[in-house]
Amino acid sequence: MKNKKVAALLSLLFPGLGHLYIGKYIDAVVFIAGAGVLWYALFLKGYYLMMSASPRYYLVLAALIFVYLFSIFDAYRKTK
Repeated sequence: MKNKKVAALLSLLFPGLGHLYIGKYIDAVVFIAGAGVLWYALFLKGYYLMMSASPRYYLVLAALIFVYLFSIFDAYRKTK
């Protein structure tokens, strides 16, 4: 039996790790890919967006926060 708190903590470190821990591999790939794309958009491309005072920077930041929080909640909920 997997521990709910461990799954949530792993998802806090990076979205999808908690899903890997509980054996939900497709969910893990979706969360890892989604968070990876958002990290790329925020930190590699976000510098230019932030310097131009673009609202897209804050939209990407909000999306990344949402993915993190949803990943934590989902891993905790799906742990048996």
